Amino acid sequence: MQVLVRIFSSVVLLFLFSCSAFAEKITIAADEWCPFNCSPGAEQPGFMIEVADKVFSEHGYTLEYKVMAWSRAIREARVGNIHGIIGAFKGDAPDFIFPEQELSILRNTFFVRKENTWTYHGVQSLKAIQLAAISGYDYGDELREYIQENENTHVSLLNSSGHPLAKGIELLNRNRVDALIEADPVFWYTAQTLGLQDQFKTAGHTDAPQHSYITFSPALPESHKYARLLSEGIQKLRESGELSIILQRYGLTDWR
Repeated sequence: MQVLVRIFSSVVLLFLFSCSAFAEKITIAADEWCPFNCSPGAEQPGFMIEVADKVFSEHGYTLEYKVMAWSRAIREARVGNIHGIIGAFKGDAPDFIFPEQELSILRNTFFVRKENTWTYHGVQSLKAIQLAAISGYDYGDELREYIQENENTHVSLLNSSGHPLAKGIELLNRNRVDALIEADPVFWYTAQTLGLQDQFKTAGHTDAPQHSYITFSPALPESHKYARLLSEGIQKLRESGELSIILQRYGLTDWR
């Protein structure tokens, strides 16, 4: 009987330890979007990952970062299978729990080959070209309707699995599409890794800048706490100068 009690006690303690360990892990995911989120486990996993890891580790949490297709990451977080997603605009997941503090302010930028004379002058100007965009991404109010209405005609949607931006840059380099839309630092980071940075130029921007966040699952009650901790942590890192140090490692400066 004593042996059984000890075994039972050991099982209960193991169960409680496992639950506690799970509770202390925060899992976030996205497709690779360097320099914001890069390869898990890399020396430079992305500046948003470094910021989140710094903030949450100070509160006793372990950050787990996974790479998956963007549309899948949103689905997994929406039902609570993971805690959050990285680099989201509010249009990507309006039902999610957003921190007060964003982790970047970006404008959608159009990129073309250097010899191309086209420039963006509003949505109507897009009808003269074949535009590449990534499936599942939200490009803001200015472009959302146009992309939805012109999929498979004037818009080539790239599958969000794998490395869609790299695929898009290759298509642009081979003149398979006329222009590609992406956040400025992400495009140039990827183009440089492909050795193609000298082949392209910018061809205009959308009007409205968008705030980009790490945002949390609407299905998990702790999401409000995570959002608050992250906001407070970002502010502290900015005030201490640590945020600028992290950004400098990726060739970036504070957006504020």
